[in-house]
Amino acid sequence: MDVTVYTQTGCGPCKLFKIWLKQNDIDYQEKNITENEMYLQEFLDLQPKGMPYTIIKEGDVEKSFLGARSELKKILRNEKHLSR
Repeated sequence: MDVTVYTQTGCGPCKLFKIWLKQNDIDYQEKNITENEMYLQEFLDLQPKGMPYTIIKEGDVEKSFLGARSELKKILRNEKHLSR
């Protein structure tokens, strides 16, 4: 499972979600759109409506999530336990 999280500097929900990911030992790639123009363009091309924006890839299946909803956290926790 590959987890990519688009964030931006100064985003409170982004910061809280990254803390949650670390506390739950979930590996992820952060793409801060404030600090990297290429990440900003990727983000704009995806046309999300807010932050944090998370993409989970498993094989050919890709799911995207806006915010740090309980559904996303449940999926991440379940996948983490299955991969052990």
